[in-house]
Amino acid sequence: MQKDIKKQYKKDVKRIFIWLLILLPFLAVITFCFTYFLNMNNALNIFLLVIIGGFGVLILEFIYKKVQEKKANKPKKPDPYAD
Repeated sequence: MQKDIKKQYKKDVKRIFIWLLILLPFLAVITFCFTYFLNMNNALNIFLLVIIGGFGVLILEFIYKKVQEKKANKPKKPDPYAD
């Protein structure tokens, strides 16, 4: 692999893991609600958490992509101190 591709891959993986850590408290609350209120089977509970977590990361990835597109289209401010 080329060095720049490897660096971008590490950056993407790090961003996704950070988002999963952000989603973890919400998933813990959902797990509690599924088991306590609905008496759901553990296998079904885990399956639904994977689906919900994946959907959450997908939404965050979509938001990140839109922000990056907006940032790329934004005109650059000229540096007043550049010669």
